[in-house]
Amino acid sequence: MEIGPISEWVAAIAEILAVVVALFLPYYTAYKAKKHQQRNLRLVLQKLVQAAVADEPDSVKTLDIFLKISFLGNSDPANDNLLLVGNQVLALLKDSAISDSVKQDRINDLLGQVQLSLEN
Repeated sequence: MEIGPISEWVAAIAEILAVVVALFLPYYTAYKAKKHQQRNLRLVLQKLVQAAVADEPDSVKTLDIFLKISFLGNSDPANDNLLLVGNQVLALLKDSAISDSVKQDRINDLLGQVQLSLEN
C-alpha cells in the first residue's frame, strides 16, 4: 500500500487548516467584539455613575441619555442586566426622598450585583 508523497500530505493538511480557519474565524471575531462591547459598556456605566454620585453637572442627564441609547442599540442579552442595574441606579439618583448616604449604599449594592464599584 502506497501513501503518496509527503508534499501531497502537507498540502492536504494545509487545505484542511485553511477551511477550519475560514469557518471558525468569524465566530471568534464576533465573540471578541461582543466581549469588547460589554467591557466598554461596563466601564462607561461605572464612570457615569461615579460622576452622578459625585454630583458633577449634568451627570445624571448624561447617564440617562447613555442608558437610553445603549438600550436601543443593545442586541446582546448579556448586557441586559447591566442596563437594568443602570436604570435602577438612575431611579435612585433621581429620587429626592432618599438621603444621600442611603442612596450611596443602595447604589453600591446594585453595582456589586454586576461586579462594579464606585471606587476607581
